[in-house]
Amino acid sequence: MSLRKLWLLPLAMLLASCSTDPIMKDTAALPAGTGVMVANVLVWSVGGVAYPAASIKVDKVHGLSAATTLNLPQRNNLIVIELPAGEYSWTDLELGSVAGASTSYRMPFTIEPGKINYVGDLLLTLDSYYRPGGMPTFRLRIADQSKYWLPIVARYYPQLSQAYPTVVHLTEDHRPMNRMR
Repeated sequence: MSLRKLWLLPLAMLLASCSTDPIMKDTAALPAGTGVMVANVLVWSVGGVAYPAASIKVDKVHGLSAATTLNLPQRNNLIVIELPAGEYSWTDLELGSVAGASTSYRMPFTIEPGKINYVGDLLLTLDSYYRPGGMPTFRLRIADQSKYWLPIVARYYPQLSQAYPTVVHLTEDHRPMNRMR
């Protein structure tokens, strides 16, 4: 391997470490100081918008850790991941090859240690109007579907659900109301 190509290896390793599989293994032993985030991200399109490859980031509000990228390969994406306890926010949304849409940390939620934390359903609606840069306009909304999703999580994660209590910490939406992004 040439030295010219050798520099790509650390870059590829760094990029690979930034995204997270949205489903964790069932376990009755969480690491100290961590909790489980449970959310569902539903991607809906209106006006004939094709569903692009999408991802969204979750970032700790007060901390220097790297944001966690959650890939959204389907229209309905159940996310169950371990996170260190603390205050988080949904941050950057990427649609296809277009990135840069941000919630500017105005959609916070809490992860308590030793608990299963349902943070809500994030509803992403893509509209048929496109901005000059190619990004479709979209709306983000939070819904509480915990009565639907928590029994499903308990069924898929019986060890986790028996070992840890479940709490509902819905994402707060501090963005201006009814604003197209």
